[in-house]
Amino acid sequence: MSPPNSLRIVLWITLSSILLGALFARAEYQSLDAADVANAYLHGALVGGLTGGALSTIEIFWLRRASGASLRHLPFLVYLGLRSLLYIGVFLLIEGAVNQLMPNSTGDIAPITRADMIFSIALSLGFNLLFGVNALLGPGVLFAFVAGRYHHPRVEERALLFIDMRSSTAIAERLGELRFMDFLNRFITDLSLAVAEAGGEIHKYVGDEVIATWRLAAGRNEARCVRACFAALDRLAARSPAYISEFGLSADFRAALHCGPVVVGELGYFKMEIALIGDAMNTAARIVQACRDTDCRVLASAALLERLAALPVGVTRRALGPLPMRGKAHAIELYALEADSELQGEPIRSHPAQDSSLATRSS
Repeated sequence: MSPPNSLRIVLWITLSSILLGALFARAEYQSLDAADVANAYLHGALVGGLTGGALSTIEIFWLRRASGASLRHLPFLVYLGLRSLLYIGVFLLIEGAVNQLMPNSTGDIAPITRADMIFSIALSLGFNLLFGVNALLGPGVLFAFVAGRYHHPRVEERALLFIDMRSSTAIAERLGELRFMDFLNRFITDLSLAVAEAGGEIHKYVGDEVIATWRLAAGRNEARCVRACFAALDRLAARSPAYISEFGLSADFRAALHCGPVVVGELGYFKMEIALIGDAMNTAARIVQACRDTDCRVLASAALLERLAALPVGVTRRALGPLPMRGKAHAIELYALEADSELQGEPIRSHPAQDSSLATRSS
């Protein structure tokens, strides 16, 4: 199921493109007779809306998803060129189809004009700039900056997912720094896709760690953060043969799930970011350490589980009791989350070609 934010973005871009298309038509056909003005507006709005809807759908539901991951790993200029050609092709196809459906008052089918070509190139550059900046800052961050949502810090309830690669130090020593960067990029891509498909926001990459968040509504919420965590494990398991083929070993992680109020605000001067601070963030980091201490792959706090309507099908919880945390005055009640396959003795992943020494070396 598509995250609500994705559908909302497509809707806003479509509506904005309808307005831009109508304005462009007015500028291009301002010398038309009054009888053709309404038809010109309708033509421009239709082309703009269909183009905006199509391009945003392609970007959000294909290029940003697993199906578009191979394209996104191309060199930037190559990727930019291919995406621009795709955008221009979509626009010209829609323009030609609308021209066929809406002939002018004399019954003639309007050709694709020089102005249409210029508009398609400008539209392509605009979309590429918009989505390029959005990709650099992170989904939703550009809008938050433009709208000034966090210019003044505010408190929000967030579910937090902290993911830490297992045996990262040993893997880096084995692969070397250059190859480890490729390995890390592949690992982060797989995790990010799982988070995005569950409607989460990537807050930050910190070395071999990924921090993702979900806004919480009042009352019980869907367990999207839990689903993202186990979807990431499933994705790594499915891609384990590819990891082993390319790097000689596969990837795994430990994860902490927690929730609570966090202060969200703009931070920085020459390099701006949306920062999250608060006790909930510190506690989630401590829970990651507890994963190492208890040898559990996924730990969730009781505070989070109380805010979830139900765990995803196939995921069970096992109480560990209150555990003391470094730097915390009170123990935190934790649960180990496990997939049914793990409980039945079927590990989520395997390491048929991985050096067994990695299993005993911490990151």
